[in-house]
Amino acid sequence: MQEETSQFIGDYENIPVDPKGRLIVPSAFRKVLPMGVNTFVVARWFDGCLAAFEPGGWSNVLKQLRGLDGAQRQTRQMVRAVAGRAAEIRLDRQGRVLIPRKHLEMAGITDRATMVGVIDRVEIWNPDRYNENVNDVDLETIAEDLEWY
Repeated sequence: MQEETSQFIGDYENIPVDPKGRLIVPSAFRKVLPMGVNTFVVARWFDGCLAAFEPGGWSNVLKQLRGLDGAQRQTRQMVRAVAGRAAEIRLDRQGRVLIPRKHLEMAGITDRATMVGVIDRVEIWNPDRYNENVNDVDLETIAEDLEWY
């Protein structure tokens, strides 16, 4: 039975971002895309990064957003911040995607990026911000708090 969405794992550092805002998507991420899929939806995400979802993963995000109570102000703000600022991006023949300038600015990305597979999405980070976030993690404490593993 095939998974509904791709399973992205691993991190790739020091990915060049050209002056137009293009970056190469690591081949490991391209290989797990469903057959015939050559697009991602990129959106503002948590912790100051961007998230790129393949279409099936993006559908799951939209389902979750639709399930929130639209009468609450926080819900409306969340939907605007995530879906309202999302953009579809397409892989070119060289395996590159063009990230809109406003998205790169939101994430503080200039000439280099770090891409991280986090199961249902690829996060795109400013390298310094990513290292700060990763180095701040106390895995044992988090696992205990979540009663995981």
